[in-house]
Amino acid sequence: MFFSYEDFMQKLNSRIKSGKDFYLELLETVIDNPSRYCGLFRLSNAKTKLVQNVTQSIEIKFGDFMEDIVTDYINELGYHNLNKEIGCDENGARLSVDQIFEKDNSVFLVEQKIRDDHDSTKKRGQYANFDKKVNVLRKKYPNRHIIAIMWFIDDGLVKNKNYYQQEMNNSYYNNCELYLFYGGEFFEFLDAGILAWKEIVNYLTRNRMENSKDIITIPDFGNSVEIYNALLELPKKYWNKLLSNDNKYKLIRGELFSSGPNLIRAKNILNY
Repeated sequence: MFFSYEDFMQKLNSRIKSGKDFYLELLETVIDNPSRYCGLFRLSNAKTKLVQNVTQSIEIKFGDFMEDIVTDYINELGYHNLNKEIGCDENGARLSVDQIFEKDNSVFLVEQKIRDDHDSTKKRGQYANFDKKVNVLRKKYPNRHIIAIMWFIDDGLVKNKNYYQQEMNNSYYNNCELYLFYGGEFFEFLDAGILAWKEIVNYLTRNRMENSKDIITIPDFGNSVEIYNALLELPKKYWNKLLSNDNKYKLIRGELFSSGPNLIRAKNILNY
């Protein structure tokens, strides 16, 4: 065992907000972007759009968690993690990588994504970004052996595998190896890594089984206790927008809060 299940889940939950933090963030998101949720030219209602955006946000945060936890496992496997800020490109833009670590004379660069599902434009951009980072790393470590890896964590989707592999086959760098991995292939490449991969899969499977009934739901903004408590914690700058006469916020108040007294109750308690 590298990490306990409890530690693993604590790291996951710290990335994906729950409880009162989740509802407060939800309110702030709606108030910051009212036109995203309400309007004449939206066929879906605000609640449907909220479910869509919350789902997308959770997917992004899960990707961030996987970056963090993989860094931790790499350290546990005996590799030495390096600073993920690797320098600047030719235009001076700072570059960072998902994983960079070393062992013996080799420096490993890993660009990881949850799944390989990009369209034709994005896949080209993704490989160009990977290639740019490889070149920056080669200049930074001219006397080291570079192992550069594109890794897609979910091996259930390999949409652009042939394209990425062909691009790698067409590239040749002295003292540099390029690899394309899916699923457990990355950890199998590392010393004793298969044990770490099995632990990650087991923990994610256990979490899925324990939380199989936790379907994403958006509470009733007008009546739910969760939203009422979040309104009481909402900073005044958000209240100023929410209570304004701007038509966007009138629509928000009408579509999301008209089902119950939450907005009026919280406003009166806070004397706004």
